[in-house]
Amino acid sequence: MRDPLLLRIDGVDLAYEERGHGPPLLLIHGSGAQAATWDGVVDGLVAAGHRVIVYDRRGYGASAHPPVRDHRRHVADAAALLKRVAEGPATVVGWSAGGNIALGLTAGHPELVRRLIVAEPPFHGTRLATPSMLRALARVTLARLRGRREEAAGAFFRWAAGPAFDTAPRRERERLLSHARNVLAELDPHPYGVMFEHLPLSRIRDIRVPVTFLLGAESNPFFHKVHRRLVRAVPAIRSEVIDGASHLLHIDAPEAFVAAVRRATTADTDTDTDPAPTPGTDPAQNDQGAV
Repeated sequence: MRDPLLLRIDGVDLAYEERGHGPPLLLIHGSGAQAATWDGVVDGLVAAGHRVIVYDRRGYGASAHPPVRDHRRHVADAAALLKRVAEGPATVVGWSAGGNIALGLTAGHPELVRRLIVAEPPFHGTRLATPSMLRALARVTLARLRGRREEAAGAFFRWAAGPAFDTAPRRERERLLSHARNVLAELDPHPYGVMFEHLPLSRIRDIRVPVTFLLGAESNPFFHKVHRRLVRAVPAIRSEVIDGASHLLHIDAPEAFVAAVRRATTADTDTDTDPAPTPGTDPAQNDQGAV
Protein backbone atom coordinates (compact mmCIF):
# COMPACT_ATOMS: atom_id res chain seq x y z
CA MET A 1 0.00 0.00 0.00
CA ARG A 2 1.32 3.41 -0.96
CA ASP A 3 -0.10 5.48 1.89
CA PRO A 4 -2.31 3.29 4.10
CA LEU A 5 -5.03 4.62 6.32
CA LEU A 6 -5.56 3.14 9.77
CA LEU A 7 -8.88 2.06 11.21
CA ARG A 8 -9.05 1.07 14.88
CA ILE A 9 -10.96 -2.20 15.21
CA ASP A 10 -11.04 -4.16 18.47
CA GLY A 11 -7.52 -3.39 19.60
CA VAL A 12 -5.70 -3.24 16.27
CA ASP A 13 -5.05 -0.47 13.77
CA LEU A 14 -6.18 -2.14 10.55
CA ALA A 15 -4.21 -0.75 7.60
CA TYR A 16 -6.23 -0.21 4.44
CA GLU A 17 -6.26 1.79 1.23
CA GLU A 18 -8.97 2.96 -1.16
CA ARG A 19 -8.49 3.67 -4.85
CA GLY A 20 -10.88 4.67 -7.58
CA HIS A 21 -14.52 5.67 -7.67
CA GLY A 22 -17.72 3.75 -8.10
CA PRO A 23 -19.32 0.75 -6.39
CA PRO A 24 -17.11 -0.58 -3.57
CA LEU A 25 -15.08 -3.75 -4.11
CA LEU A 26 -13.24 -5.32 -1.16
CA LEU A 27 -10.22 -7.59 -1.75
CA ILE A 28 -9.35 -10.09 1.03
CA HIS A 29 -5.92 -11.72 0.80
CA GLY A 30 -4.98 -15.27 1.71
CA SER A 31 -2.74 -16.71 4.42
CA GLY A 32 0.80 -15.37 4.33
CA ALA A 33 0.00 -12.52 1.97
CA GLN A 34 -0.93 -8.90 2.56
CA ALA A 35 -2.67 -6.13 0.64
CA ALA A 36 0.30 -5.74 -1.71
CA THR A 37 -0.48 -9.15 -3.22
CA TRP A 38 -3.24 -7.39 -5.18
CA ASP A 39 -0.94 -4.78 -6.77
CA GLY A 40 -1.11 -6.43 -10.18
CA VAL A 41 -4.92 -6.25 -10.40
CA VAL A 42 -5.93 -3.07 -8.56
CA ASP A 43 -5.39 -0.72 -11.51
CA GLY A 44 -7.47 -2.94 -13.77
CA LEU A 45 -10.30 -3.12 -11.25
CA VAL A 46 -10.22 0.66 -10.79
CA ALA A 47 -10.33 1.08 -14.58
CA ALA A 48 -13.40 -1.19 -14.59
CA GLY A 49 -15.21 1.40 -12.47
CA HIS A 50 -14.76 0.13 -8.91
CA ARG A 51 -13.76 1.84 -5.70
CA VAL A 52 -11.24 -0.78 -4.65
CA ILE A 53 -10.57 -1.35 -0.95
CA VAL A 54 -7.53 -3.42 0.05
CA TYR A 55 -6.31 -4.09 3.57
CA ASP A 56 -3.75 -6.02 5.58
CA ARG A 57 -5.57 -8.61 7.65
CA ARG A 58 -4.97 -8.55 11.38
CA GLY A 59 -1.41 -9.76 12.01
CA TYR A 60 -0.21 -9.11 8.45
CA GLY A 61 1.73 -6.25 6.90
CA ALA A 62 1.02 -2.95 8.64
CA SER A 63 -1.86 -4.36 10.73
CA ALA A 64 0.39 -5.38 13.61
CA HIS A 65 -1.08 -8.05 15.90
CA PRO A 66 -0.08 -11.49 17.20
CA PRO A 67 -1.03 -14.40 14.90
CA VAL A 68 -4.74 -15.21 14.76
CA ARG A 69 -5.80 -18.87 14.65
CA ASP A 70 -9.56 -18.36 14.36
CA HIS A 71 -10.62 -16.87 11.05
CA ARG A 72 -13.90 -15.76 12.59
CA ARG A 73 -11.84 -12.89 13.98
CA HIS A 74 -10.93 -11.95 10.40
CA VAL A 75 -14.61 -12.12 9.41
CA ALA A 76 -15.44 -9.64 12.17
CA ASP A 77 -12.65 -7.33 11.00
CA ALA A 78 -13.86 -7.41 7.39
CA ALA A 79 -17.42 -6.66 8.51
CA ALA A 80 -16.27 -3.70 10.62
CA LEU A 81 -14.19 -2.37 7.74
CA LEU A 82 -17.12 -2.51 5.32
CA LYS A 83 -19.50 -0.88 7.79
CA ARG A 84 -17.18 2.06 8.33
CA VAL A 85 -15.61 2.49 4.91
CA ALA A 86 -17.73 1.03 2.09
CA GLU A 87 -20.86 3.16 2.60
CA GLY A 88 -23.07 0.40 1.26
CA PRO A 89 -23.02 -3.24 0.16
CA ALA A 90 -19.80 -4.20 -1.62
CA THR A 91 -18.60 -6.77 -4.08
CA VAL A 92 -16.30 -8.97 -1.99
CA VAL A 93 -13.41 -10.87 -3.56
CA GLY A 94 -11.54 -13.38 -1.40
CA TRP A 95 -8.54 -15.44 -2.45
CA SER A 96 -7.55 -18.72 -0.75
CA ALA A 97 -8.15 -18.37 3.02
CA GLY A 98 -9.49 -14.93 2.16
CA GLY A 99 -12.19 -16.77 0.23
CA ASN A 100 -13.20 -18.60 3.40
CA ILE A 101 -13.34 -15.26 5.20
CA ALA A 102 -15.47 -13.86 2.38
CA LEU A 103 -17.85 -16.82 2.63
CA GLY A 104 -18.14 -16.32 6.38
CA LEU A 105 -18.69 -12.59 5.90
CA THR A 106 -21.46 -13.14 3.35
CA ALA A 107 -23.19 -15.80 5.44
CA GLY A 108 -23.00 -13.77 8.65
CA HIS A 109 -23.46 -10.25 7.30
CA PRO A 110 -25.52 -10.52 4.10
CA GLU A 111 -26.49 -6.86 4.28
CA LEU A 112 -22.85 -5.87 3.66
CA VAL A 113 -22.29 -7.93 0.51
CA ARG A 114 -23.72 -7.19 -2.93
CA ARG A 115 -21.85 -9.95 -4.74
CA LEU A 116 -19.33 -12.63 -3.72
CA ILE A 117 -16.32 -13.82 -5.73
CA VAL A 118 -14.11 -16.52 -4.24
CA ALA A 119 -10.79 -17.63 -5.72
CA GLU A 120 -9.97 -21.16 -4.60
CA PRO A 121 -11.05 -21.11 -0.95
CA PRO A 122 -10.01 -24.29 0.95
CA PHE A 123 -13.54 -24.48 2.37
CA HIS A 124 -13.95 -27.63 4.51
CA GLY A 125 -10.84 -29.15 2.92
CA THR A 126 -10.99 -32.81 1.92
CA ARG A 127 -11.96 -35.87 3.89
CA LEU A 128 -9.11 -38.07 2.69
CA ALA A 129 -5.46 -37.05 2.49
CA THR A 130 -3.56 -37.82 -0.70
CA PRO A 131 0.09 -38.93 -0.77
CA SER A 132 1.13 -35.42 -1.86
CA MET A 133 -0.72 -33.89 1.09
CA LEU A 134 0.87 -36.33 3.52
CA ARG A 135 4.34 -35.66 2.14
CA ALA A 136 3.83 -31.91 2.42
CA LEU A 137 2.48 -32.27 5.95
CA ALA A 138 5.54 -34.30 6.90
CA ARG A 139 7.83 -31.58 5.54
CA VAL A 140 5.91 -28.86 7.39
CA THR A 141 5.92 -30.81 10.65
CA LEU A 142 9.61 -31.69 10.48
CA ALA A 143 10.62 -28.10 9.75
CA ARG A 144 8.45 -26.86 12.63
CA LEU A 145 10.03 -29.33 15.03
CA ARG A 146 13.44 -28.04 13.96
CA GLY A 147 12.34 -24.46 14.59
CA ARG A 148 12.57 -23.53 10.90
CA ARG A 149 9.40 -21.52 10.41
CA GLU A 150 10.16 -20.18 6.95
CA GLU A 151 11.06 -23.65 5.71
CA ALA A 152 7.79 -24.99 7.11
CA ALA A 153 5.76 -22.20 5.52
CA GLY A 154 7.60 -22.73 2.23
CA ALA A 155 6.65 -26.42 2.22
CA PHE A 156 3.01 -25.43 2.68
CA PHE A 157 3.12 -22.83 -0.10
CA ARG A 158 4.81 -25.25 -2.50
CA TRP A 159 2.04 -27.75 -1.83
CA ALA A 160 -0.71 -25.16 -2.33
CA ALA A 161 0.73 -23.31 -5.32
CA GLY A 162 3.03 -25.92 -6.84
CA PRO A 163 5.87 -24.70 -9.08
CA ALA A 164 4.20 -21.27 -9.31
CA PHE A 165 5.46 -20.45 -5.82
CA ASP A 166 9.10 -20.63 -6.90
CA THR A 167 8.44 -18.71 -10.12
CA ALA A 168 6.38 -15.97 -8.44
CA PRO A 169 8.01 -12.54 -8.14
CA ARG A 170 10.73 -12.57 -5.51
CA ARG A 171 9.05 -9.82 -3.48
CA GLU A 172 5.84 -11.84 -3.27
CA ARG A 173 7.71 -14.94 -2.07
CA GLU A 174 9.53 -12.86 0.53
CA ARG A 175 6.26 -11.41 1.80
CA LEU A 176 4.68 -14.85 2.08
CA LEU A 177 7.63 -16.30 3.98
CA SER A 178 7.96 -13.24 6.23
CA HIS A 179 4.56 -14.16 7.67
CA ALA A 180 5.57 -17.75 8.44
CA ARG A 181 4.57 -17.45 12.10
CA ASN A 182 1.07 -16.31 11.15
CA VAL A 183 0.68 -18.99 8.50
CA LEU A 184 1.69 -21.79 10.85
CA ALA A 185 -0.74 -20.51 13.48
CA GLU A 186 -3.56 -20.60 10.92
CA LEU A 187 -2.68 -24.17 9.95
CA ASP A 188 -3.05 -25.35 13.54
CA PRO A 189 -5.02 -27.50 14.26
CA HIS A 190 -6.13 -28.00 10.64
CA PRO A 191 -3.33 -28.50 8.10
CA TYR A 192 -3.61 -26.80 4.71
CA GLY A 193 -5.70 -23.85 5.75
CA VAL A 194 -8.37 -23.15 8.30
CA MET A 195 -11.24 -25.06 6.75
CA PHE A 196 -14.11 -23.10 8.28
CA GLU A 197 -15.75 -26.27 9.53
CA HIS A 198 -17.70 -24.16 12.02
CA LEU A 199 -19.66 -22.78 9.04
CA PRO A 200 -21.96 -25.57 7.79
CA LEU A 201 -22.59 -26.00 4.10
CA SER A 202 -26.26 -25.26 4.73
CA ARG A 203 -25.29 -21.66 5.52
CA ILE A 204 -23.65 -21.40 2.10
CA ARG A 205 -26.84 -22.71 0.49
CA ASP A 206 -28.70 -19.87 2.21
CA ILE A 207 -26.57 -17.16 0.58
CA ARG A 208 -28.80 -15.10 -1.69
CA VAL A 209 -26.28 -12.85 -3.43
CA PRO A 210 -24.61 -13.92 -6.70
CA VAL A 211 -21.56 -16.13 -6.08
CA THR A 212 -18.71 -16.80 -8.53
CA PHE A 213 -15.94 -19.36 -7.98
CA LEU A 214 -12.64 -18.66 -9.78
CA LEU A 215 -10.39 -21.67 -10.38
CA GLY A 216 -6.89 -21.91 -11.84
CA ALA A 217 -6.61 -24.45 -14.65
CA GLU A 218 -3.19 -25.52 -13.33
CA SER A 219 -4.11 -25.49 -9.64
CA ASN A 220 -3.60 -28.26 -7.13
CA PRO A 221 -6.38 -30.87 -7.60
CA PHE A 222 -7.32 -30.18 -3.96
CA PHE A 223 -8.98 -26.92 -5.03
CA HIS A 224 -10.81 -28.62 -7.90
CA LYS A 225 -12.24 -31.04 -5.35
CA VAL A 226 -13.41 -28.17 -3.13
CA HIS A 227 -14.95 -26.50 -6.17
CA ARG A 228 -16.87 -29.60 -7.21
CA ARG A 229 -18.27 -30.11 -3.73
CA LEU A 230 -19.46 -26.52 -3.44
CA VAL A 231 -21.05 -26.50 -6.89
CA ARG A 232 -22.83 -29.80 -6.21
CA ALA A 233 -24.23 -28.33 -3.01
CA VAL A 234 -25.05 -24.93 -4.50
CA PRO A 235 -25.70 -25.30 -8.25
CA ALA A 236 -26.37 -21.56 -8.62
CA ILE A 237 -22.66 -20.85 -8.08
CA ARG A 238 -21.18 -19.42 -11.26
CA SER A 239 -17.75 -20.82 -12.19
CA GLU A 240 -14.81 -19.61 -14.25
CA VAL A 241 -11.52 -21.37 -14.93
CA ILE A 242 -8.52 -19.14 -15.61
CA ASP A 243 -6.20 -20.73 -18.15
CA GLY A 244 -2.52 -20.87 -17.30
CA ALA A 245 -3.11 -20.02 -13.64
CA SER A 246 -2.20 -21.93 -10.50
CA HIS A 247 -3.48 -21.20 -7.00
CA LEU A 248 -1.79 -17.78 -7.38
CA LEU A 249 -4.44 -16.77 -9.90
CA HIS A 250 -4.13 -13.01 -9.55
CA ILE A 251 -0.33 -13.20 -9.87
CA ASP A 252 -0.09 -15.80 -12.64
CA ALA A 253 -2.73 -14.18 -14.87
CA PRO A 254 -3.62 -10.69 -13.60
CA GLU A 255 -5.38 -9.53 -16.77
CA ALA A 256 -7.48 -12.68 -16.96
CA PHE A 257 -8.26 -12.35 -13.25
CA VAL A 258 -9.50 -8.78 -13.71
CA ALA A 259 -11.55 -9.83 -16.73
CA ALA A 260 -13.13 -12.66 -14.72
CA VAL A 261 -14.03 -10.28 -11.90
CA ARG A 262 -15.53 -7.85 -14.41
CA ARG A 263 -17.69 -10.62 -15.88
CA ALA A 264 -18.79 -11.68 -12.41
CA THR A 265 -19.82 -8.15 -11.50
CA THR A 266 -21.95 -7.83 -14.62
CA ALA A 267 -23.40 -11.35 -14.69
CA ASP A 268 -27.04 -12.23 -14.17
CA THR A 269 -27.85 -11.49 -10.52
CA ASP A 270 -30.57 -14.16 -10.25
CA THR A 271 -29.20 -16.77 -7.82
CA ASP A 272 -32.30 -18.95 -7.97
CA THR A 273 -31.47 -20.51 -11.34
CA ASP A 274 -28.40 -22.18 -12.73
CA PRO A 275 -26.29 -19.56 -14.52
CA ALA A 276 -25.20 -20.24 -18.07
CA PRO A 277 -21.52 -21.21 -18.23
CA THR A 278 -19.13 -18.61 -19.56
CA PRO A 279 -17.77 -19.72 -22.96
CA GLY A 280 -14.47 -21.53 -22.58
CA THR A 281 -14.70 -21.71 -18.80
CA ASP A 282 -16.45 -25.01 -18.13
CA PRO A 283 -14.69 -26.45 -15.06
CA ALA A 284 -15.45 -30.00 -16.16
CA GLN A 285 -13.20 -29.50 -19.17
CA ASN A 286 -10.31 -28.38 -16.98
CA ASP A 287 -10.72 -30.70 -14.01
CA GLN A 288 -7.56 -32.39 -12.82
CA GLY A 289 -9.38 -35.22 -11.11
CA ALA A 290 -10.49 -36.03 -7.60
CA VAL A 291 -8.26 -35.78 -4.58
